[in-house]
Amino acid sequence: MIKHHLERDGLLIAPVTEGDLLQIWLWYSDVERYKHATGLDKPITFEKMRDKYMEARCSRWEFFFKVVEKQHGIMLGVVKGRVHYLLKDEAWISSILIDEAYQGAGVGHAVVSMLEEYFRSVWLIRWLYTGVLTSNIAGLEFWRSMGFMEVRKTRYQIVLNDRPEDIVIMAKNLECGSSLRCACADL
Repeated sequence: MIKHHLERDGLLIAPVTEGDLLQIWLWYSDVERYKHATGLDKPITFEKMRDKYMEARCSRWEFFFKVVEKQHGIMLGVVKGRVHYLLKDEAWISSILIDEAYQGAGVGHAVVSMLEEYFRSVWLIRWLYTGVLTSNIAGLEFWRSMGFMEVRKTRYQIVLNDRPEDIVIMAKNLECGSSLRCACADL
């Protein structure tokens, strides 16, 4: 698991530890609130949550970070993903979950901005990707506001509430910052 610590503006992004899993499991179990962030429409067991953690922990290409408000030590959310091990200039954010109480306060924007800078400067990542369910209108708007653009749509990649859902693949060229024109030119 990628083990760097990032700090900026009172936020700490650090690797998840086993002691964090109970809170993360509670978020993942609250499927009505967080199904778009987790991709789950049914609660998972704590053992399954621990398995997800162990998978990330055993891979040198994956990250499973907690987001902490540094002054009070409150965990505000998690972000999960991986650096592409073959195409080393790509990274994927597979999930970002910010506690509902802190949504709309700029935490998600700060986290993605910190990760962009980290991947650009430490890993020399050129492209950052994410996938968003087409039904997740707020998620699509969030990623667009961060300078990500839609690059393709995959059909019926996930089933939520017994309905197949399409996923919009979104990308941002980190060499160009938030310039969509630059990102479009290389795709």
